[in-house]
Amino acid sequence: MHILHLIKTSEGASWAINLMREVKRQNPNVTFSVIVPSGGKHFEEYQEICRNVYEFNFALNSALFSNGLAFRRIVLNDKPDIIHSWFTQTTLYARFFLRDVKIPRLFQVVGPLHLENPLFNFFDRKSAQKNDYWIATSKYILNKYLSKNISPNKLFLNYAYIDVLKLLETKESVTSSDFKNKFDIDSNTKIIGTASYIYPPKFYENSGLKGHEILLEVFAKILQKRNDVILVIAGATFGNNKKYEQEIRLKAEKISQSKIIFTGKYSNVYEVISNFDAFVYLSKSENLGGVFESLLFEIPTVSSNRGGLPELVLNNETGFTCDLSNIDEIVNKIEIVLDNSELTSKMKVAGKNKVLEVFEKEKLIKQTMYIYNHVLK
Repeated sequence: MHILHLIKTSEGASWAINLMREVKRQNPNVTFSVIVPSGGKHFEEYQEICRNVYEFNFALNSALFSNGLAFRRIVLNDKPDIIHSWFTQTTLYARFFLRDVKIPRLFQVVGPLHLENPLFNFFDRKSAQKNDYWIATSKYILNKYLSKNISPNKLFLNYAYIDVLKLLETKESVTSSDFKNKFDIDSNTKIIGTASYIYPPKFYENSGLKGHEILLEVFAKILQKRNDVILVIAGATFGNNKKYEQEIRLKAEKISQSKIIFTGKYSNVYEVISNFDAFVYLSKSENLGGVFESLLFEIPTVSSNRGGLPELVLNNETGFTCDLSNIDEIVNKIEIVLDNSELTSKMKVAGKNKVLEVFEKEKLIKQTMYIYNHVLK
């Protein structure tokens, strides 16, 4: 069995390269090729694992037609049994430039953002042909497709491949950054924190994807009630436009010039979140990302109730989920986490166990092979 993967970036998408590596290790009869941009941190790994690595930029620009024809030639030359695409952009390339090619195509949907945009949602569904299938990486994504009348026979559920046991091993070698010492924080002060990229708003939005504005509003209300808290915002801007991050910093200064700390970029998420008494993640659109590490590393977690987050953050069991429009509710849940150590101790254990259950390696590999064999039939 030969699988051709379509991947938009060689810098990220670690779940794709890790899945390929593990499938190949367990199934020597399976071979891979990949179409991917060159130069990213995973590019050499693709060269080690894949039979063929085709350097290609899935750009949507004035050269789209000529790029599409080049893409078509690569696919026809590679002769895969299955095409496995990981991004909306790569999937649309395959559907538009291979319309007469009947190779089974799998679109593994690792995030719901395009499904929440009516235009991209429409193109995804309407461009599909009889040989197109979807792999949802959360029940939320699966139900989004079912609600748009996509046949259950075309849909599979398989969570993104994350080796959580390896993450736990890696954690042991990570040196935690001692924030209380580094930033001269009193030992009795509680640290509320978040850790993620700072994503500037899309042109049609007035706030960022990760809800930093909402978090600042929440923290301002907490400061009205108590003085024993610090807010830490860890992470840097995604991309080169720092304007939005500067706006967030200015808003923070107006709330407090001493109780809100921006750490900037970090190497490993554990080095920062290990300091948090409460991890708060108020993303406006999310799959299962953002919280699986805080739960796995037993950091008490409060998140939005958007996307697939409630599949890991089970309300009152592994953490708390909140409606982003209800600031008072978010404040209340954070205070419970800060002050109820008996409850949070139970949540820590339940949260870690939930992540280990959802991302069980053997189950994910088995389901991947089931999907490959099913679409070939």
